[in-house]
Amino acid sequence: MFLSSLLSVFTGAWMLAAVPFTVTVKSAGYSARSDGETVTVTQVVKKGSADKAGLKTGMTLLRISMPVRSFTSHTPLPLLNEADLLDALTPQPGEYLELRVASKGPKKKGPGSVLIQSREPVPDNPFPVMPLSKEQLERLSAQQMGLYFARLAQSTNEAMSGPVFRVSQKTTAYVAKERLEGVEGGGYTPLQVHPRLILELDCGGPLEKVELRGDAGFQARTLRPDAANSTAARFVVDPPLWTSEDVVQGCASARTTHMRTLHGSLSCQGRPVMERDIPVTLTVSCDESIPQRVASARDLLSLEEPWDILVGDTAPLNVAVYLDRLIPRPTEVALVELDEGGKAVQRHATLELPQELQAQKLQVSLDTTRARTARLAVKVRFADGGIWMSEPQKRLIRSKEQVEANAKLEPLAERLGEKFKDPCADLAATNAWLNEQPDLIFASDDATQPYFFYSVAGTHGTVKVACPR
Repeated sequence: MFLSSLLSVFTGAWMLAAVPFTVTVKSAGYSARSDGETVTVTQVVKKGSADKAGLKTGMTLLRISMPVRSFTSHTPLPLLNEADLLDALTPQPGEYLELRVASKGPKKKGPGSVLIQSREPVPDNPFPVMPLSKEQLERLSAQQMGLYFARLAQSTNEAMSGPVFRVSQKTTAYVAKERLEGVEGGGYTPLQVHPRLILELDCGGPLEKVELRGDAGFQARTLRPDAANSTAARFVVDPPLWTSEDVVQGCASARTTHMRTLHGSLSCQGRPVMERDIPVTLTVSCDESIPQRVASARDLLSLEEPWDILVGDTAPLNVAVYLDRLIPRPTEVALVELDEGGKAVQRHATLELPQELQAQKLQVSLDTTRARTARLAVKVRFADGGIWMSEPQKRLIRSKEQVEANAKLEPLAERLGEKFKDPCADLAATNAWLNEQPDLIFASDDATQPYFFYSVAGTHGTVKVACPR
């Protein structure tokens, strides 16, 4: 609880608890309910720390005498939100929690305070990530503050005199409609989510290697600089740490944070091996919509010239494939053509995968023997066996008759745009105007429907325009 409270950024400390809620302090064996005005003990586990300290069901928790922590000193307990109240009522590792209490009933006397001892020892490394933010510092007790500044001074001295082993990582997965739709600060396959870790290393002398290890299932890896005499290096790694299925299912259970801890070892020539833990966090967004930047992050395929293709044309279609947008690195990438159902029916090209992935240009010969819609996509195979297909890009192959028919639509569309700034604003007026046009075969006349339609003489089909409700 200590570490999780430090490594989270809590907000809304001054927000009133308009809706009653109950927090359960499992480590001490009790629960308390806040209704925004009072905090009342609702359950005490027999032989737990709280029970041994004399805490009773029905007692009112007035305030915390110790440890002194900034966020509890300035805000009454009933005004704390759920996360803050749970943190406040949890004994800190290696410390006592003194609660000022009032017994149930005006005539029933009891102790004015209870002293609950934490069962957890102080961690060997309570601050794996340095430095802490202002919000995190406000959650420290006086004892923790002393440990923190001692560790900060030590960290500063180590940074000045010893090797530098810096890791940066911030990864968010976006799940919408029970599907993993994108990852920022990393990537994904249909099977696994890969956070991106950036390792910045400086030995001040020859850098030999850095090793990454993890728990069961993690494939350890050893990274070495390209040049034998390098003193510093920067590595980018995208290890698979969570299954895509677990990430998606987490939204159903409101589990929007996943954590793993890796271990790194930096070997500098002539120095002791530098060891450090590397906490890796995945935040999951479960909103029904995802940001446009995320939705377009895997737009790998761009269809270029020729823009207009007629039946019988022989010029190849120019295509760009942006391989550098793929995380993790694929094992195979192919440009394929799909049928109307989305099934790959033809492989046009298999792309090369150089060490540094970048955009590749290629030309594709399409079947232009008939009028149709060509649907092209990028098919990707990853090392874990997962196969992913990009959104198909379409290019029309039109007959001469279709081109001529389309040309007949343009004058009507231009007149419609000149007449109405927004044709959907007044459908009755739009329908009336359409039915007056001499070059139309027919047009809509029902203004109660959220659309209008028309058919131009000499063309095939009907133009239908949907209007937002």
